[in-house]
This record gives sequence, structure tokens and C-alpha cells, in this order.
Amino acid sequence: MEQFAATLEDRVALVIGGTGGIGAAVCQALAFAGATIVAAGRSPNPSSEDWSRLRESVSEARLSYEVADVTRTESCHALMSNVVARHGGLDAVLDCSNIMMPGLSGRFSGVDPARFADFLLLKPGALFNVCHAALPHLVQRGGGSIVAFAADSGRVAAPNQSIVGSSNAAIMMFVRSLALELATQNIRVNCISTSFVKDTPVYAHVMNGPLRSRGETAAARAGLGLPLAHDVAELALFLCGPGSAHLTGQVISVNGGVSAG
Repeated sequence: MEQFAATLEDRVALVIGGTGGIGAAVCQALAFAGATIVAAGRSPNPSSEDWSRLRESVSEARLSYEVADVTRTESCHALMSNVVARHGGLDAVLDCSNIMMPGLSGRFSGVDPARFADFLLLKPGALFNVCHAALPHLVQRGGGSIVAFAADSGRVAAPNQSIVGSSNAAIMMFVRSLALELATQNIRVNCISTSFVKDTPVYAHVMNGPLRSRGETAAARAGLGLPLAHDVAELALFLCGPGSAHLTGQVISVNGGVSAG
């Protein structure tokens, strides 16, 4: 990532879900490029190994943490206000949060209909909250970058993914539409889509559970090999930097060749 060094000096980036595997890698990449990072999460005391390693490698002057629940509108607005009050502005917002509800994969006929609306509102709805709360601050700064994260199930149809796929597809279409709306205000909106990312808690959970065969199949199909968190982070860094000044409304998959859609 040396080629990106110091490209984000004097920029303030908010990374929601910044204590997780991908989120922590994104924080580290942005900090390396000179940005001031605020990581946000729901836990008052994040204790993941990824977060611990990040705190060891990034100075306190460069990295801080805020507690927030982005599924709640008021919490999102409070988060943005706190970031701006502490750092004087906001230039990039990256939503790496991994909001999941068990029991929504599998055959559609076996999913409890009472959970449909909650999930479809929960995951895209959190992104809606984040963007709505961040926009006034990005506009005041004269522009900036929003990076959403989604899963390839929103791009490539697969059995047993009808609910999860629909949710991720909603995120992707929201990103495309919002990008066109905000382009005249110099705000770029893009989405990073992933399948399996090897060195993450989610991947470890898959490989140690009943879905192990799916992870093994993906690894076999990935001609370039499954990506690591830092591979995803480098793309996130690019989407926040000057090199992507004319790139908006895009959904970019980082999956090592598992699929192309």
C-alpha cells in the first residue's frame, strides 16, 4: 500500500464495523494513508483480536472509537455529530458493519415469514441511516466518499439465498441510485461486494460449521485464491482517495474469481 501513502492527510474517515476482520483492515489502510480514523461499533469495549492488533499498530492520535448502533436513526445522527465535533469534519464514511440474523439462509419455504420485513429493513436500513446522517456533513466539507459493503449473493443468484440475496441487491441498487443523485455535490458512492474473505471471523465460522462445504467449494472455484481482508481494504482505500475521483455508482466484487456477475 506504499503507493497510497499520505494521500489522505487531513481527511477524517468513519469506519462503521471497524473492529471486525475487514473493518480493522480498512482502518489500518486508511491510517497508513494519513487519515484520521474513527471506528464505530455496538460494543462499549471491543475485544476482537483484529481490533487489538489494530490498536497496537495505529497511534491513539490517528485512531479513536465510538459506540453506535446504526440500526437506530438517532444513534447514527449522534455518531456523525460526535465525529465532526471531535475532528472538525467528515470526509469518508465506510459501512463495514456485519448485521446478521440467523435462520434466513436455506430454502425459502422454510423461512419464517414473520422475519422477512425485519431483515430486509435491518441490513439495507442501517445503510440508509448511515448515509442520511452523514450527508449534511459531507456536503459541508465540499464532497467526500461513501463506501458500502455487501455480499455477492446480491449479484449472482444461488439456491437458498433468496432472502439474503434480496437484501444485498437492495444495498447495491441504493448505492447506484444515490451515487447519481449526489454526483453534482462531489460525493461519490460505491459498494464493495465480497464472497468469502479468508482471515475473518465470518470465514472461520463458516469453515467450522455446517456450511463448511460452501467455503471449500468457493475456495476451489477461486482461480486467484480467496482474498484476505487487506485485499478488500486496499480497494476501500482507493475508493476514498483521489485516484477514484471520477468513479461512482459502482459495485466491485473482490472474490478471487469465485464468480463474475
